[in-house]
Amino acid sequence: MIVLVFIGVFAIVYYINFRRSRKRLYELAERIPGPFDYPLIGSILLTLGKDPLELVAHLMELMHQLPSPMRAWLGPFLLVVIDRPEMVQDILNSPDCLQKPFMYDFFRLNKGLFGAPAAMWRRHRKLLNTSFSPAVLKSFVPKLNAKAEQFTRELDDKVSSECFDVHTLLARYTLVTISSTTLGADLSVERREVLEEYSSNAIQMFTASFERIYKAWLHPEFLYQMTSAFKEEQARMKLFKQMSRKIINIRQALQPSGKPKDDLQDSDPEDRQEFPKAKNFIERLEEIATDPSNSIDEDGFQQHIDTMMFGGNDTSAQALSNTLLTLGMYPDWQEKVYQEIMEVAPSGPISYEDLTKLTNMEMFLKETIRLLPITGLIARVPTKEVQAQDVTIPPGAIVLIPFLKMHRDKALWGPDAEQFNPDNFLPERCAQRHPYAFIPFSQGPRNCIGMKYGWISMKILLCHVVRQYRIATDIKLNEIKLSLSLVMKLNKKHLIRLERRCAAS
Repeated sequence: MIVLVFIGVFAIVYYINFRRSRKRLYELAERIPGPFDYPLIGSILLTLGKDPLELVAHLMELMHQLPSPMRAWLGPFLLVVIDRPEMVQDILNSPDCLQKPFMYDFFRLNKGLFGAPAAMWRRHRKLLNTSFSPAVLKSFVPKLNAKAEQFTRELDDKVSSECFDVHTLLARYTLVTISSTTLGADLSVERREVLEEYSSNAIQMFTASFERIYKAWLHPEFLYQMTSAFKEEQARMKLFKQMSRKIINIRQALQPSGKPKDDLQDSDPEDRQEFPKAKNFIERLEEIATDPSNSIDEDGFQQHIDTMMFGGNDTSAQALSNTLLTLGMYPDWQEKVYQEIMEVAPSGPISYEDLTKLTNMEMFLKETIRLLPITGLIARVPTKEVQAQDVTIPPGAIVLIPFLKMHRDKALWGPDAEQFNPDNFLPERCAQRHPYAFIPFSQGPRNCIGMKYGWISMKILLCHVVRQYRIATDIKLNEIKLSLSLVMKLNKKHLIRLERRCAAS
């Protein structure tokens, strides 16, 4: 009895001191509206018993009902949901809001650009930025054209009245393109089953990691390691790492002298003259890893590759699959995109300069990503008090920015926000909206390093496919439900049909 009393008194004293140490946080939290919070567990009950599909619908309904910003508690952690573009801009551009919350550690990429602590990220991002310079991106175009042309030929076997899931093919395609351009290793020699297994395994692994976020009882690492989910994660991580190890082995085989190999040394003399200083991501990573002061150990080196591979693979595959699906849903717009392609580049490779002329395609891509976003939300943790318009966010709070809600907010997109309309991205309409109303790859200093690469690679692939095939689908946009994950998933497969275009060259 004495022991129990002692434990109880100790717990009460600890809790009081804990509250006192966070007095400022609680003061600022009280100024932000939010749902009812229970003592100790906060708002956790709002997520209990809901699968990813149900959770998206529930959170969307909740966010539309409550004002922004909105406060919630995940146990002892203060969550602040912000979806007003002007406030989002303040958060993402603040030098004191570059840190990501502890939940990003669940993805086991805390040494790569995706989840690295702010100090490490800042140093590595500065060193790696040049690997996506305009000169480097332009140097990728010939290879992207070659891979897109090869993919288009493979689609020839799919021409029929039967539907097929294009995502499986695109997951393999984007893995090959990201590795052959940014990582300097051509994985097209690998068997299809190996490449498809990598993509499928990675998606399942990171989906499980994301679901751990809203299962608070799995947050403590020592408890998580006692579960079957941890054992499955370890098995999947081992398989996941095999691909980046292959990349490393290929690169090492190409540089017996121990010096980084310049991927342009085997190119045509004209290419070497045009891109004399262009270094892709892997070349730059190899270069900076030789300097101990940059703090890139062997595990960190591999994590940078893992981050680039999965980030470029799954996001691009999902965005392209979604776009081919919506092209099939809206044949009038598909024809408009096709006619534009035929005016800009009716045959042969797509040039770097051609890409800026594809305005209808860009509008269509953006509208697809608006309604079917690649990422549903991102999160940041202020290290100091951050002012977002008239609201002060305390250090230690977790700021959630829900792209999913922002992209369908009628206050930003009008009464028809739920309707598919690429004209939302006409220049005059964009000029009327806040620039942070649509930031699919994030924005500010910690945006996606491969954002411009993503747009270029997607446009080139779409040019080759739409130029050769007419796309159809039986799926309607209102039938699609989104599932919250690291990369947003659909409740349906990407089932499309292909028909050869008679005018294709």
